[in-house]
Amino acid sequence: MDGILNVLKPAGMTSFDVISFLRRTYKQKKIGHGGTLDPMAAGVLPVFMGKATRLIEYAPIHTKTYIAEFIMGFSTDTEDVMGNIISSGKPIENIKVWENACESFKGDILQVPSLYSAIKVRGQRAYDLARSGEFIELKPRPIHIYDISLLEVKVPFIRLQVTCSSGTYIRALGRDIGRYTGCPLSMSFLLRTNMGTFSINAAKTLEEIEQSPEKSLNKNLKEIFSDMKTLSLSATMGKGFLTGKRLVIRKPDEPVIAVYNNSTFLGIGEIKKGILHPRKVFGEL
Repeated sequence: MDGILNVLKPAGMTSFDVISFLRRTYKQKKIGHGGTLDPMAAGVLPVFMGKATRLIEYAPIHTKTYIAEFIMGFSTDTEDVMGNIISSGKPIENIKVWENACESFKGDILQVPSLYSAIKVRGQRAYDLARSGEFIELKPRPIHIYDISLLEVKVPFIRLQVTCSSGTYIRALGRDIGRYTGCPLSMSFLLRTNMGTFSINAAKTLEEIEQSPEKSLNKNLKEIFSDMKTLSLSATMGKGFLTGKRLVIRKPDEPVIAVYNNSTFLGIGEIKKGILHPRKVFGEL
């Protein structure tokens, strides 16, 4: 079975738990997801099944929006309320202080990822090394914060809405905003509301998916890749594309382009010097 699911991941489950549930539900081994969510986080988790797993790297899921809640007055080793307290401070009620802090983190910034993250260090997950007590030092990575909105300040809580690039750790963002203000923060709640073209309004709960597996699976990949530049081929050229042929296309260069035959999604290609090169093929004609 091939297609894409927009899953509403519940808090308390790992992203791997969700994949295991879906493997059993669909009796499908080939499943992958885009954008891991921590166990305490909930929200949009795009899941790709069957041949659609080939398309994960090209899926428009690189811009994400979150609603996050933090508790003022203490920080932990995990940067959320599940960890051990490592510092404390006085809460700040002044909204202007938080607004100025949020403003300073917009745009291109360097962020040191959370130590308790899935980043690999010497072949091991950072969180495994951190839990074992081994000292690790993660290098700053470039990320982009498109927007931060201050939703509410109600001591000891602060709520933010963040739109950011892939690779952003919201826990680490809260850590850094807390350091900027002098008021330590620990994340207490995280909800991912959007991930590219995937919205929480259209997401299905695991219960809904279990009740209607077929209806929950989106096979209309044209809808998913609607933000990408497109190219429509004739049936003859489409068959050539699916068999890996390089096709003469008199169009400007495009590093990534969604290829169709009418409304049938064929895959992802690249146009270089007037030649269409297949990158990942999908579907039949």
